[in-house]
Amino acid sequence: MPPRLEDRLAAVERIAAAPAAAELALLRQVLRGKSGLLIAAAARVVGEIPVDELVDELPAAFGNLLERPVERDPGCRGKVQIARALIEHERWSAGVFERGIGHVQREPVWGGTVDTAAELRGICGIAYARFARHDALEVIAELLTDKERAARAAAAQALGDSGRPDAIPLLRYKALTGDDEPAVLAACFSSLLSLAPGDSLPFVARFLDGDAECAGIAALALGEARLEEAIPVLRRWCEGASGDQLRVGCLALALLRLEPATEHLLELVRTGEPADARAAARALATFKADPTLGDRVKRATARRETALKAELRALFT
Repeated sequence: MPPRLEDRLAAVERIAAAPAAAELALLRQVLRGKSGLLIAAAARVVGEIPVDELVDELPAAFGNLLERPVERDPGCRGKVQIARALIEHERWSAGVFERGIGHVQREPVWGGTVDTAAELRGICGIAYARFARHDALEVIAELLTDKERAARAAAAQALGDSGRPDAIPLLRYKALTGDDEPAVLAACFSSLLSLAPGDSLPFVARFLDGDAECAGIAALALGEARLEEAIPVLRRWCEGASGDQLRVGCLALALLRLEPATEHLLELVRTGEPADARAAARALATFKADPTLGDRVKRATARRETALKAELRALFT
């Protein structure tokens, strides 16, 4: 009786911990097979171990999965893991990335079909940026118009990964024209702040005056950028705010992980209105694993009324 799929998967996944010569032969055998699920598991292992001869097997395995793709590799799991493994080993493969960037795989679902290759196209776009391909901007610009959210968000991330200042106008254009998916806009902001922090900060800050969802995305991008210049911008945005804007603004300040921003939040805990104190403490509790920060918050609550003090301190237990 041939081994069950579950047993073969388990055998492949055990190899990552302690690969041996005989077990590497099993990986090679799996990569030369036609099961996308098994190939995905094997490619994940290959991405973790430095064995060139196995990395060399990946492009051919990718090609096999492009034949009758829905049958062999539903969900594109195998192809996605192959692309990831090649990036992990800093190996460019035209047979993978050039074919993957344009691959569309429509699979049946209730009421129609769905394209399951969006993640693959996005990863291939990131590969174009990481490997500094001469046509990266042209390829990624097209990906930025993809019908699927995952591909568009990866394209915006890839433009940031490219390190190329000439990607900035494209990212600004996409941010200004907008996108129905928050993840795409967030990736645009993050990439802009990565490529040109000084010039991009006032551009991203303009979106704080937009609709609530867009403003929140901009605020969090500013926080994640960890730029000191973002502190006064975010503090002004929080002034007089309430509800979600106050919550997001405090979280953005906490994400900066810069002492002036942390001290401002602690001051809200000490002396702010109860709603402000709650929002600040909850934002700081994002990093409650930091015992020093927890102690500072507890000290900041010392003069608060008993019930509020207990509520705020409970966030750090």
